Amino acid sequence: MSFFKKLFGRKNQQESQTSEESLPWIEPTENIWNVRLLDLRPISQQMFSTSQSQQMATNAVSYGTEDGRSFYNQRPKNTRIIKSNLWFPIDGSLAPGVLFKPETMEHKWGIYFDGEYLIFIRSWLREVFVIAKTSQKHDHLIIENIIGEFTEGETEAFTNSFLNFLLISHSLEETIPAPLPKELISNTRSAGLWAFSSYGNMAHIGIFEENFIIPPRGKLRSHSLLHIAVAQSHIQEIENQINNRVNINSLAGDGLATLHWAIAPENTESLLKLLELGADPNIRTTQGATPIMNAAQSNKIEHLKALLKSGALVNAKDDRGFTALHRASEMGRKEIVELLLENGADKNIEAEGHTALTLAKAREKQQIVELLS
Repeated sequence: MSFFKKLFGRKNQQESQTSEESLPWIEPTENIWNVRLLDLRPISQQMFSTSQSQQMATNAVSYGTEDGRSFYNQRPKNTRIIKSNLWFPIDGSLAPGVLFKPETMEHKWGIYFDGEYLIFIRSWLREVFVIAKTSQKHDHLIIENIIGEFTEGETEAFTNSFLNFLLISHSLEETIPAPLPKELISNTRSAGLWAFSSYGNMAHIGIFEENFIIPPRGKLRSHSLLHIAVAQSHIQEIENQINNRVNINSLAGDGLATLHWAIAPENTESLLKLLELGADPNIRTTQGATPIMNAAQSNKIEHLKALLKSGALVNAKDDRGFTALHRASEMGRKEIVELLLENGADKNIEAEGHTALTLAKAREKQQIVELLS
C-alpha cells in the first residue's frame, strides 16, 4: 500500500467528523515514518480563515506581485539567535526570490530569500518573524543560525522543526508531519486549532516530538528575481540579475527554466533577451520538457521561430519520449505543426505507443492528420 493510501485511506470516513470532536490518530503502522501522528485534516482542510480586522484580511492576500524585496534588511522583533544544522538540496545554487507566496487567508506564511537570509513573513501581519542565515556548499543550502521565533516562548528544537516544516511543506510541497506543542497532546482538538492558526491548510498531519526532523526529498528552488523579471518582460532587470551572476538557466520552484517562463508573455522580448545573453535553447524542465515544447503547446509561433533559429533541437524528447510535434499535433496547432515539419521534425517518433499522427487521429484533428499522412 502506498504512503498516500496509508495516510489518507480513511478520508471519506473522517470528513463527517466535526471540529468539536477529538481528532483521530494515525498509528505507526499506518504511515511511512513509523511514528504516532495526529490527523489534522478534519480541521485544517475543512476550516476557513476569517478576520475582524480589515487590515489583516487585506494583508493576507496582498502578496500577488510581491517579490520579497520590500522585506530585505528587515529584522524580527525577537532578536534571539540559535544555531542550526538544517540543510536542503539545491540545483548548484539558490537564487534570490520567492520560496512561497501566500495566496489565500489559509496561507499563514510568506517565505523569501535575499541571497543570504531566508525571510519568514507572518502573512496576516506582513511582519518578519524569523530570518535564517545561510550558506551554499556542495549543492546544499545550509542553515547556520536562526534569528527570532515562530511562536512565543518556543524551544530551540521547536524553532528548527518549525522552519524545516515550513520549507518542506510550503516550498517543496511535500507532505510531512507538522510540529505541535507537547502541552496540547491531551487535547487533540486544541492541537488541531493551534496547527490551523500556525500553519493554515498546509498542515495535514502533526507530531508532538519537537526533535523529529524529516529530510527533504526534492531540491529547493526559488521563483527567482530573474524569473519574475522575465515574466514581467522587464528587460533592464533581466540584465541586472544576469550581471549579479544569477544562473540564466536556473529552474524555478515549478521546475521551469527562465526560457520556459519567457513563453508566457505575448511578446518575445524576454525570450530574445535571454537568448542574446546566452540562455540554453534546449534547457530542460524537471520533467524533461524543452522550451520549444512549451511554445508548441501554447501556440506561440513567434517564440518557436526564435528558439529554432537559436539552435533548439526540433526532435528533442521529454522524459516520457514525447516531442514538440507530438504536443502540437494532439492540440491541433496547424501552423506550429507546419513550422516544425519545415524544420525537420520526425513524424515517426513514438512515445508510449503514439506517434504525432495517432495522437491527432485520437483527438480528431483532421487538418493535422492530413499534414502528417
